[in-house]
Amino acid sequence: MRVKCRWVTAALIVLLALFSSCGRGEKKRSVVYVEAEDFDTEVGDYARSGDEVVIPFREEGGLKYVDVTVNGMDVDMIFDTGCSSTLISMAEANYLYQKGLLEEGDVLGLAQAVIADGSIVENAVVNLREVVIGGQIVCRDVTATVSANPKAPLLLGNEVLDRVATIEIDNWNKALIFKLK
Repeated sequence: MRVKCRWVTAALIVLLALFSSCGRGEKKRSVVYVEAEDFDTEVGDYARSGDEVVIPFREEGGLKYVDVTVNGMDVDMIFDTGCSSTLISMAEANYLYQKGLLEEGDVLGLAQAVIADGSIVENAVVNLREVVIGGQIVCRDVTATVSANPKAPLLLGNEVLDRVATIEIDNWNKALIFKLK
């Protein structure tokens, strides 16, 4: 247990030092859709403006999980309309960094946040260059919070969800129906 705690602490210190040394300006956020010809068709057919996109979810413990690709890494994220941003854990951030999928230029700094229990925590903030929901909806330049807790859940929050016109939850068919702007 002590070795694991040391590793987590060391990873946190390294990432926070890296994050705090970067004073990056606000990046322009792109819209959710992109033209399909801009991407390799092996990845999938990407949605376009005006499309209605159905993304399946799986439910576990009352939470809805969707397949998401973050900078090329496949993950399951909790669909969370109560979360103002997108959240990844220190473990995912470290993995992305080690694989070259998160670079120094993607680090935006530190920010304080109020969490569900009302306490205030300081987290690193990063730019995720590409977040793809269900292999169809592409979001560029997603500002994400990095939780210091390596076991924190991955949350797909309103920083991404606000980029679409509407979202319908079809609990019967276990699907999210996105209408793109």
